[in-house]
Amino acid sequence: MSKYNTFLAVFIISIIAFVVFMVFYLNAIFGFAFNTFEHGDPNPFEMIFTIFSPPVIISGIVLAASSLAYRILGIVYVAKSKTVSDGEKALWIVGFILMGFVTAIVFLVMAKGRKFVD
Repeated sequence: MSKYNTFLAVFIISIIAFVVFMVFYLNAIFGFAFNTFEHGDPNPFEMIFTIFSPPVIISGIVLAASSLAYRILGIVYVAKSKTVSDGEKALWIVGFILMGFVTAIVFLVMAKGRKFVD
């Protein structure tokens, strides 16, 4: 698999993990809110165990790992590229650190044409 396809696969996994995380998290929040509305006083332990349920934690871990992975891959690919000037490399690295998602989309659009990756 080429470097571009590896980056793309990890980025897509990150997007899917984000969607799954948001579905589980919102489901937990609204489930707790409706349960509290029906039964009255909220139990603090129930709130903690509902919001931090295993699906929310697992999807959050996958989201964090995949997000970190595509940022690291992007930084490594840009840093090793011989077609990118030093100033542009610095901008790409800062972009991946500060605005990973937006920079990753721009990277995917520009990477093949600029020969950043194989």
